Amino acid sequence: MQAFARKGFQLRTASIETRITYTGFLLLMLPGVASFIALSLGRMGFSPQSIATYYRGGESEMSFPKTFWQLTEVSHFHLFTIPVVALILSHLLYGTTASTRARIGLTSVIYTGALLDVIGPWAVRYGSGTCAYLLLLGWVLLAVGLSATVVFTLLAMWLPGREDKS
Repeated sequence: MQAFARKGFQLRTASIETRITYTGFLLLMLPGVASFIALSLGRMGFSPQSIATYYRGGESEMSFPKTFWQLTEVSHFHLFTIPVVALILSHLLYGTTASTRARIGLTSVIYTGALLDVIGPWAVRYGSGTCAYLLLLGWVLLAVGLSATVVFTLLAMWLPGREDKS
């Protein structure tokens, strides 16, 4: 971690053991993102109507509205894990040659998606079924932001390229 404190640090120039460690983490993030997508879509579907029915209940599918404690349990898990993953991935991204604008952009996409992922179920259940659009947007932002950050960081760490001498 001390290496990140040095001005101009690049993952590409990190020791092989550091790059292998980060690569292992990043490669395991890919099935993590895939499972996030599979669970979200497999449980609820990709339509705002099916998401609203999942959280608000519905007679057509004989489903019951999610309780306050069910939503609290999901929020508890997400609030402890997603910010840590976002922090680690953003931190690694900042050790690449990506422009400041790209790094801030991807980081913002991830955190916006995470925020919508956490508040979306509550908004759908206790607000309006149309808030399912926000939840869908959160899933897309989170999946795209996490995936892009993982792929870009891996490529920047291992592919040959110009060294940043800043």
